[in-house]
Amino acid sequence: MSKAKNYLFMHHIKSGFITLVFLLFTSQLFSQETTLFGIVKDAKNNAVLEGVNVVMKGGGAVANTNVLGEFSIQVPNKFPLSLTFSYLGYSILELNVNEPGVITVLLEPEYKELNEVMVVSGYTVQKKSEFSGAVSKIGSEELLNRPASSFDQLLGGRAAGIEILQPSNILNNTPILRIRGINSITSGIFPLVVVDGVTVFVGSIGGFVGNNPLSDINPSDIQTIDVLKDASAAAIFGSRAANGVMVITTKKGKKGRVKINYDSWVSRSTPYNLPELLNAEDYVTIKNEAMVNSGRAPGYFLMKNPDGSTVNTSWYDVAYRPGWSHNHNFNVSGANNSTNYFFSFGYTDQNNFIRYNSFERYSTRLNIDNQINDYIKIGANLSYSNGLNKGPNTGAIASNTLASSSYNSEYITNEPLARMTFVLPPNVPVYNADGSYSIQNGNSVGYGLNNPSTIGTINAYNLALVQKLDVNTSENNTFLGNVFAEWKILNNLTFRTSYGLNNLQVQNKSFLNPLHGGGASANGSATNVFSKYYRADWVNTLNYNKAFADVHNLGLLVGYERIHTTIDSWGAQRTNITDPDYSNYQGGFVNIAPIGNVYSENALLSYFSNLTYDFDRRYLLSFNFRRDGLSALSAGNKYGNFLGGSLGWNVSRESFFQESSLRNWVSNLKLRASYGIVGNSEIGDYPAIGAYTSSTYGGSATLNYAQAGNPDLKWETSTKLDLGFDLTLFNDRLGIEFDYYKNLIDDLILKAPQALSTGIPGGFINANVGSMYNEGVELGIYGVPVQKGDFKWDLNFNMATLTNKVTSLVSDVYVPSIFGVQNMTRVGYSIGSIFAVPTVGVNPDNGLMVFVNSEGREVQYNHIGSPRWTYLDGTAAPAIDNYKDGVIQGPSLPKLFGGINNRFTYKNFDLDVNFTYVMGNKLYNGTRATNSDQRYFNNGTFIKERWTTPGQKTEIQKLYYGDNVSAGFSFSATSKVENGDYLKLKNIALGYKIPLKARYFNGKISSARVYFQASNVFTLTKYRGSDPEVSINGNSIHSGKDQNVPPNAQVMSVGLNVGF
Repeated sequence: MSKAKNYLFMHHIKSGFITLVFLLFTSQLFSQETTLFGIVKDAKNNAVLEGVNVVMKGGGAVANTNVLGEFSIQVPNKFPLSLTFSYLGYSILELNVNEPGVITVLLEPEYKELNEVMVVSGYTVQKKSEFSGAVSKIGSEELLNRPASSFDQLLGGRAAGIEILQPSNILNNTPILRIRGINSITSGIFPLVVVDGVTVFVGSIGGFVGNNPLSDINPSDIQTIDVLKDASAAAIFGSRAANGVMVITTKKGKKGRVKINYDSWVSRSTPYNLPELLNAEDYVTIKNEAMVNSGRAPGYFLMKNPDGSTVNTSWYDVAYRPGWSHNHNFNVSGANNSTNYFFSFGYTDQNNFIRYNSFERYSTRLNIDNQINDYIKIGANLSYSNGLNKGPNTGAIASNTLASSSYNSEYITNEPLARMTFVLPPNVPVYNADGSYSIQNGNSVGYGLNNPSTIGTINAYNLALVQKLDVNTSENNTFLGNVFAEWKILNNLTFRTSYGLNNLQVQNKSFLNPLHGGGASANGSATNVFSKYYRADWVNTLNYNKAFADVHNLGLLVGYERIHTTIDSWGAQRTNITDPDYSNYQGGFVNIAPIGNVYSENALLSYFSNLTYDFDRRYLLSFNFRRDGLSALSAGNKYGNFLGGSLGWNVSRESFFQESSLRNWVSNLKLRASYGIVGNSEIGDYPAIGAYTSSTYGGSATLNYAQAGNPDLKWETSTKLDLGFDLTLFNDRLGIEFDYYKNLIDDLILKAPQALSTGIPGGFINANVGSMYNEGVELGIYGVPVQKGDFKWDLNFNMATLTNKVTSLVSDVYVPSIFGVQNMTRVGYSIGSIFAVPTVGVNPDNGLMVFVNSEGREVQYNHIGSPRWTYLDGTAAPAIDNYKDGVIQGPSLPKLFGGINNRFTYKNFDLDVNFTYVMGNKLYNGTRATNSDQRYFNNGTFIKERWTTPGQKTEIQKLYYGDNVSAGFSFSATSKVENGDYLKLKNIALGYKIPLKARYFNGKISSARVYFQASNVFTLTKYRGSDPEVSINGNSIHSGKDQNVPPNAQVMSVGLNVGF
């Protein structure tokens, strides 16, 4: 076709199109209805706005803007008419339209978001401005695009009073999660976590490798997390609310076009701040010096590689290397007038910097509801996930627990990975010259040129061989969800029924090879344990809401709930393998024994109610009541009543306030107070009854008396007081939230000693014999300090103080250990306080470490002396006893903690900078004790500052070979107690929103953003360990201990978010 003909053809097409538009327009002009077209933009940056609600005033016509900000709406052909435009975060605009056509609408951003924030308290939803309890809200934007196994790892520093610590970098390890401190000693200390109305399992269930049940919830599926902190907010959960409540709401669809989103990131992790250890040459020098000081001949020698270089093994390099991970999330969502849906699929493949430590998860979710008619609505929130954890025994995983306090005994038993990196000699090779592993026998790494007859046994494995051959896994298959129906009986009365399930199936496997390491003595072992955690939750509620005379607003909820939980676990351990080529349970073994066999169940039957009332949004009243019956308690004490009430006063709505000059800079002021009593139902399944265990004796079945009953055992209770205010300033540009709280915990269940003559198992019964309290203040400051042109700075600062004090016990609570007692719970002190024997340092005259005993006398330790323990004058002294001579050094719980969260935006760029900080707690640096031990252990480079000459002042004692006492390894000493204060740059992320005006993207992609992110960037602290964010015992009353665990990770990642 010629250019002339082509031009003529296109001319006819354009002319026809213009004519068609004209005819349509004129026909609409004379019809009863017409269609208005328009586009909605941000008045500040001219960006188009998707999802703006467009309503014709008085006519009921409704429309929403599409991804390009465009809308069309059918309206009567009668002008002028009025349209209302509303969008979250923008001022509502009423626009008069005088004639049909295409209109451009500009919406002004506003900072009045407080009244639009909704609080989900589990069974009810309220505007935050009308809510009189203490609650913190965390949105989805604070959880996205950050490499993590579970959402709880991302909450640190995000809200006042919520303490999150990542105790080590083991993938999917359960973090420390506390709301306003610790509220029990032997019962549950985890918060209650509720997802879309279903109570989920919490704790640690992975054996040697991490397994956090909360990792089964994909962080990308979460819309909001409401943290209920006081009795008024949490009392509706009754006996489950002692430790606070986290109410998670997952995402739903929104009206408008179908939305498709894809998110992905790739990350690289490396160990952060590894302790500096001696190289081979320094190691040989130090160990031989210690041997000479002890009257022995030198026994350590350097060794050459085949190429002539000196053997200088970095066991860090054997254990660690950069770990690469990637994550992908895909979701589709939408809604119309009757149906709302959200579907997602997620995949994560994370590889730690610890070799062979990985976490892989597949997850999917479907949230859907349908308004069948004006009266009935049905729906479901369903999710399934499969998660697989793999890894070596690192020594960083605390004991398995569901809700209650955990304890770690693996940091030193079975010679775990982290301990091996610290203690293995650097002057011995990983491999022999022929390429085989350098090993002496089943228990010891090869000695190299070191002399076994003088240095003794090296009781440490060749880490490379054990890492490769030993296998530990923990796999979850989890179904979580509920189905519900709502019946609108009357305009203001709704009945709702919901049935929820949490079916968590866990398979823990462990294989220890027969050649070398922990499995050598048994000639190999394989352990399989399968556990099924099952919880069914049926809830029925009747909800009435009514407004009277435009000023009285009443809400009343009554409900019934039944929760049934079972734990069904069984397993076996096989030992003495018949063929060393086997590496799993199904291989040939000589022996088999049962292990991990558990069956237990409990039920909770509840009746509850919630009453809310406000007068003209000014005077607020809320009251919650719940009556719980728990199967774990005896007949006379099964039921408990729990309640909480609050009052609120929106001062800023008073006429005197509106007429005062305060109104010019104070936008809103709300005073609130609450008081109530909640309980702790996580007390075990059978704590009150006499119990027997079954076994065999001589081939015959037997019963063993295992637990004495106590029919008087009753609930642990928490009486909570909260006083606070919410304040916004400068047209809601700056907000302040303040709370004072005090929580009195009574009737703590502890082991009460009984006379030996009673014959009671263990010499104790469970009894309500303890009490303590938590007290503090919380402050949150948020707002927009700077907004000028295209630049905006959003700030969220929060802090919380905590004073914990134990007021009554039947006896001290601690864990006896041959390696010392580092935590002590004692009347008059904070729970799990750091406990150690006082030291005054090194005696400059002789280089001996000097301790102070319970009588206040100074005694010194000489490892080769006779006697070893003497007073300073040389006379014999009693040996130091950790329990008798130990003194509480300070709280392991921080006295002050919080976060500083900043977001800077400029045009298409955004920068997030997040800090966390902790002050006022003590840590026990047990790793430094390990790195000071004068057996075959390698030492930290600080050991080079040891005492060598009379008169020298140093904190490192004279070295004697075999001395594991002086440096605080065999018992805790204050030389290893340090302050745990720190300021950490937790996360920094730089993002860029890609402009999509190009023809290729226009109409195909609605949004695109790329970003770079770094986590655990740096830490300012005086703590001499790897990281002050540590606790080897996990979420436990025994906090603040750092010993033989891998460091935290520093993570760099790049990511992409795309919307269609």
